[in-house]
Amino acid sequence: MLFKTNKLLKAFPTELKEDVSRVLSMIKQSNKLDFSSGFEVDFSGSKLIIPERIYMNEPSLLQYNTLTDRQQVVLNCLFTRHHVGFIREEHLKKIINQCNDYNWIIPYIIQLTGEYVIEILQVIKVNLDSIDKSIIKEFIAENATFYNTIESRVISYWNCNYRSKYPAITDYVGYEIIEYFNAKSSLY
Repeated sequence: MLFKTNKLLKAFPTELKEDVSRVLSMIKQSNKLDFSSGFEVDFSGSKLIIPERIYMNEPSLLQYNTLTDRQQVVLNCLFTRHHVGFIREEHLKKIINQCNDYNWIIPYIIQLTGEYVIEILQVIKVNLDSIDKSIIKEFIAENATFYNTIESRVISYWNCNYRSKYPAITDYVGYEIIEYFNAKSSLY
C-alpha cells in the first residue's frame, strides 16, 4: 500500500503531505483496485496527478470527525473521484464553498464539470458565484489542454446523453458552467 499511497500524495500540493498521509491512513480499499490512472494538471508551479476514480471505502463519521478541517477537505476532494456518482456529489457539496480558502480544490471541481452526472453539474452551477474568479482564471491559464478536454467532454455528454432533453446546448447545465468559466478566465 505504501507505493500506492505515495502515488496518491501526488494528487495534492507537496505542502499537504502530512495531511494527505493522515487521510490515506484511514481509507480502506473496497476491492482489489484502489484507484485508476490519473489526470495531470499544473497547479501553482507543481504537477498534480489526480486519480480518475478511486475504489475505496469512506471512513466512518467517527474517523472523519478526528480530522482537521484541512484534512477533511483533502478527504472530500479524494472522494469527488469515487466510482459512485452519489458519493462524488456528496463530497463535492462539502468542499465547493471552500475554494477560496483551499484553492487546490479547483482541479477537482473542473474535472467534475467534464463528467456526465447532471446532479453534480447542478451543484457546481448553483455555487459558481462563491468561487473567486481569479482562481478559475489562473487554473485555466495553466491548464489549457486539460481545460479543452473538459470542454469537449461537456459537449460530448450533452450530445450523447442530454441533447433530447436540452435541444439547445445553451440550456444544458454543463455548457452553462463552461460558459461561466470561459467568461471568468478571459477577464483582466
